[in-house]
Amino acid sequence: MRSYKDQAIIIRSHKLGESDRIITMLTSEHGLKRGVAKGVRKTTSKFGGRLEPFVHASILFHRGRNLDIITQAEVINPHQALREDFRKYLYGEALLEITMKSLQQDQQIPRLFEALSISLECLEQEVKSYELFLSAYELKVCGLIGYRPHLDQCIRCGKSELTKGAFLHLEGGGVICGHCQPSSSGGIAIDEQILRLTRLLLLSSMEEVASLETPPARARDILLLSFAYSEFYLEKPIQSHKVILGQLPPSIRKTPE
Repeated sequence: MRSYKDQAIIIRSHKLGESDRIITMLTSEHGLKRGVAKGVRKTTSKFGGRLEPFVHASILFHRGRNLDIITQAEVINPHQALREDFRKYLYGEALLEITMKSLQQDQQIPRLFEALSISLECLEQEVKSYELFLSAYELKVCGLIGYRPHLDQCIRCGKSELTKGAFLHLEGGGVICGHCQPSSSGGIAIDEQILRLTRLLLLSSMEEVASLETPPARARDILLLSFAYSEFYLEKPIQSHKVILGQLPPSIRKTPE
C-alpha cells in the first residue's frame, strides 16, 4: 500500500525549501521517522500547529522515494502545557532529544513510544522533582535499547552488599564494589542513598517517579549520573544536558568531573 496511518509524537521540525518542512517523529508502529510536510509554512496550510514538537497526532503518510509525505494530521494530544511553562518545556525537550538520539531512522524499539507518551503526559501534570523524572526516563530508555545498568550486585565479584565504596562503572554497565574498585579511576562514586534511589527509579513507573522527592543536591547527583551513563552508551552528545545543568540553581549546580 502506498499510504498508511500511524500515531506519532513530533520531535523536531526543519525547513525544507520555501514552504515545506521535514518532520522528525517517533511513531507507534514504524519507529523513528522523518517525513515531508508540503506547504506547512504557508499561512493557508491545512496543518496549522499540528506538526509542532510535543504534539501527539494520528498521521497519514504516503510513501515517497526518499522520505514519506505527510498528507494528513489529526491531533490526539497537543501537550500545550509543555509550551506554556519554561521548566516543563526544557525538560520535555530533553525527553524528545534523548528519544531521538537513541534510535536510527526507521528503527523500532518496543515500548519506547508508550514510554515517551506516558512521560509527556506526566510532565504536563505535577512533577515533584524534574531532575529525578528526567534521570528515570534516560535510564529507562537505555534499558529499552539494551543497556540497562546492573545495580543489584558487583559486576565483577557478584557481591550484593554495595553500601560502601561502590562505583558505577560505565564501560561495565553496572556497579562495582569498593573491594574490586579500590579507587575512583574509571568509575563514578555512588553512595548507598544514590544507589537505592537509582534502583527505585528503574523499578518505578513514570507516574510513580513524578511523585518522588529527594534533597536537591541528591537529585543533581543522580541527574549527573544518568547524563554520563546515557551519553556513554548512545555515543552522542545530548545538547539539552548542558542547558539543563545551566538552569540548575547555583546552590546545587555542579559540573561533571
